[in-house]
Amino acid sequence: MNPFTVTPPPDGEQPTVEVARRRELWRAAGQSLFPTLVADPVSYARAVETIGVLAAELGRRRAGLEDLAQVMADPEGFVAQAGQTPPGPVPLSLLVGVACGMRERELIAEQVRCGHRAAIERARAIGSEWAVLNGPECIEDLTGGTTGVGSCTHLHIPSGTELRATLDAWSPEPYRVDVIGPAGVSPDGGSFTRREPWIERFRRCRAEIGGGS
Repeated sequence: MNPFTVTPPPDGEQPTVEVARRRELWRAAGQSLFPTLVADPVSYARAVETIGVLAAELGRRRAGLEDLAQVMADPEGFVAQAGQTPPGPVPLSLLVGVACGMRERELIAEQVRCGHRAAIERARAIGSEWAVLNGPECIEDLTGGTTGVGSCTHLHIPSGTELRATLDAWSPEPYRVDVIGPAGVSPDGGSFTRREPWIERFRRCRAEIGGGS
């Protein structure tokens, strides 16, 4: 039986305490590993090659967050299962940690893609040309919350154009609107110091892109 078959947790589900603890280890692995290898090109190259193999193995096994936590608990065992020889003096926990971090980013990207597909399907089901990929449907409802940072992205399905609004309370110009067209079309955007012109710009861009919709 393949021990690496756990799927990513569904939206809204919190990872277990063990996953959270191990996650901190693999997220810190890259910061610890690569600075120590800068002066040793041979070890650096071997480490990168091994990490690539380990990350590919995690992807092949479709490892989820729980699986990554198990791998971090026994890095030597995982490296052996992957048929790799320890590349010199580099700690295996760091190599495996970086590979786990790469796999986690893949899982996040998969979740984002699934969320976007679902948003597009919902929009089409109600006959809307616009899909809300993230954030609120109404720009007026976008706030920075407790962090002071927020964003929303609306997709105009027929043209493939994304309209993004961002808010960063820590910036000199906290409000920004960006229009990202399909490939080959240069993006356009602008920043604002006040909320009212930001909302007006977002509304105007949406009307222009969607022909008033």
